[in-house]
Amino acid sequence: MPPRPPPPPWALTVLQTIAALAAVWVTVALDQLLRGLVGAAMGIAWRGITLDAAHGWVPVVVQGPGTPATIGGVALVALAGAAAAPLLALGLASASTAFRGSGWLRGFALAWLVVAFLWLPTALAAAAVPSGAGPVAELYQRLGEPQAGRRAALALGLVLLGLVAGPLSGAAIGVGRSWMRADGVEFRRRLVRVVAGWPGLVATGALLGLMGWARTPWLAPWPLAVLAALHLRTR
Repeated sequence: MPPRPPPPPWALTVLQTIAALAAVWVTVALDQLLRGLVGAAMGIAWRGITLDAAHGWVPVVVQGPGTPATIGGVALVALAGAAAAPLLALGLASASTAFRGSGWLRGFALAWLVVAFLWLPTALAAAAVPSGAGPVAELYQRLGEPQAGRRAALALGLVLLGLVAGPLSGAAIGVGRSWMRADGVEFRRRLVRVVAGWPGLVATGALLGLMGWARTPWLAPWPLAVLAALHLRTR
């Protein structure tokens, strides 16, 4: 039987976009679960998890009043998910490669890598705009300076985006080279846009919306910055 031909680029983009949206939901669920567990360990009552119908039926932890006594505790509660998601995504990607997982598993592992590693840069960008929201904005509010450090947060978010875009583009090439040509810079950049760039753009927009971070139109260019970073960092 002749080998099955690879799907066309538009189909890959659609499939990877669906995988990226699923990865957003998984990452949000992980973030909320860890927020509840870490908060409970620090004395904040955990009253369960509910599904938020207004934001795509994503899980939302319900906690009692109170905050950790130290800024380090606040940071741990707010950023536990941001720290755990990349580790779990890397574990899944490594396992799918080592055990030669099926195409759908490798595609989802790539999508989760993109979402997990873009989480923190996006949270920094969300804290850099007026009326910022998200875990980094929570830290500023805990310090009593909700508008302080906005430029520093944006600069750090852009630097972090540039740093993670290179490894993400490399992972996209590693996964997608069995589906599309990758024997030149332009071909590799096209491959990265197809399997990671456009799905990452949609996923980042969904992340901003589902988490309630996009309270201002100033964040509208951020998903485009994600696409541009993946394109420019592809070698």
